[in-house]
Parts: sequence; C-alpha cells; structure tokens
Amino acid sequence: MKTIQTFFLVSCFLVLLSCNNDDDATPQDAFPTQLTLTDYTNAVNNKTVTLTYNNDNTIASITILDNQGLKTKQYAYSNGKITSVANSGFLSGPDVRTFVYNASGKLSSIIDDVSGTTETFPITYNSSTNTYTLTDGGDTNTVVLDASDNPTTYSNTFVASDLILTLDSNNSGVFKNVSPQIALQFDLGLYTGHLFYFFSQKQINHFQYGVQDFDFVHTRDSENNITTVVYNFSGGGSQLDITYEKRNRF
Repeated sequence: MKTIQTFFLVSCFLVLLSCNNDDDATPQDAFPTQLTLTDYTNAVNNKTVTLTYNNDNTIASITILDNQGLKTKQYAYSNGKITSVANSGFLSGPDVRTFVYNASGKLSSIIDDVSGTTETFPITYNSSTNTYTLTDGGDTNTVVLDASDNPTTYSNTFVASDLILTLDSNNSGVFKNVSPQIALQFDLGLYTGHLFYFFSQKQINHFQYGVQDFDFVHTRDSENNITTVVYNFSGGGSQLDITYEKRNRF
C-alpha cells in the first residue's frame, strides 16, 4: 500500500510540475532570418539576405550575399529607434549612416559619413499624410506610410512613376512581428525594398510601378507564415523564399 501511495504522490507531483512548466512557457513568434531572391530571367540578380536580432527582437544586422560578394549592415539603437548603421563590403555608399530624430521622435535628418567626410540630408515629416521626404540637393525622396507605419508609396524625382503597394489589412506580412522602422525604409526599402518584402508587417497584395502592375502570389506554411512570394511582371519575374526562427515574445 505504501508503494502504491508513494507512486501516486510522485505521479501527481510530475503532473503538477508539467503543468507549471507549460504555464511558465514564454510565448514565441516567428521572425524572418533568411530571404532568398531568385531572378527568373537573370541569375546575376540572385541574392541571399540573412538577418539577426537583438534580445528585444529589433534587427541587429543584415547581410547580403550577391555576385559582388558579402555586404554587412550593423544597426545601433536608442530608445527603440535605429540611430546608426555601420556598412562594410559595399562598393559605394557611406561607411556609417546616422539617423537623427526630433523631440517628437520623427526622423529629421540622415548624416552619411564617407571616409571621414559627412553630408547631411534633411527630412521633413507631414503628420496629416504620415509622409517623410528627404531632400538631396534639388531632388527629393518620399516614403508614405499607412496608419500602422507600413509603407504604401515610394517616390523620388529621379523617375516619373511612383512605386505603389496595396496592403492587406487582414493578412500578415513577412515582418509581422518586427516593429516598423522608418530608418530601414530610407536605408534599404526605398531602393531595394522588394528584396526585403519592403519590411512590411502586412501582406502586400499588389505592386504598381510604371508599366509594371501585378499581384503578388503568396505561399504560407502551417503556422500562417509567408514562405514564398512570387513577382511576375512584364518581361520577367522573381521569387522570394523566406525562412524563420522562433523567438521569445518581448
């Protein structure tokens, strides 16, 4: 009888311990760690992007492997905002790019340091349209954000056409668990956003840029993460394959 009682007590203890462990488990979310771009028409454009994260799930680094070799970006933060990025392996561009914010927390300028020579680019913010505009001499670059700070329009005076994204408010994007950073839009999204799914928390349903006008085709895994994005357009197309890691919710 004592043996049975002892077995029963031990079993109860193990069940309680298991329940406690389940209750204490930290919720986890999926974060993209690799994005691989395959160009259907020109393999020279193929690229692999690798992302790492800080403990608070902000992006710590981005590496880009392409036909020119390996390029690395290391991001620094203050109060949850990107304040600078150190670049290595790039054939051109700044060694260090600094992001300056005003008292309201809005990006107000970018300072590029190239071999010790600095250049400042002022940025104006329009609160009524949630729009940031960077001035570069006589040219301007503009990013329009939606109410949740995901990009919807990119424009610059170098080209006649705006790049317009149609976002899906009901379906999540590749970066659904990564807090939006306007600094990333000016650092990478403005010129090479397709490689990073425009850092969007929302699914992108449609892309329009001049004569290019098409829908994105998405494939999702069993946990509803986007794993494949296909861009088919006039004269070609490409595919973005995404892998994720589970990280503790911050």
